[in-house]
Amino acid sequence: MFLKGKDLSLDLRSTSEREHAAALMQGGGKTQVPCLRIENEQGEVQWMYESNDIIEYLSQQA
Repeated sequence: MFLKGKDLSLDLRSTSEREHAAALMQGGGKTQVPCLRIENEQGEVQWMYESNDIIEYLSQQA
């Protein structure tokens, strides 16, 4: 619902597709969704899983 109200473009993937579930497990250590993969300018990756944290992060970026 949050994304529908914002003009944000995110790549949405489904864990029902094996390769996406495997990428989540390999990168973040679990297949929990929602999950936001954040890569900073230095190439460091952070995986964010909690909906409220994701919404807060995206609100600050907009």
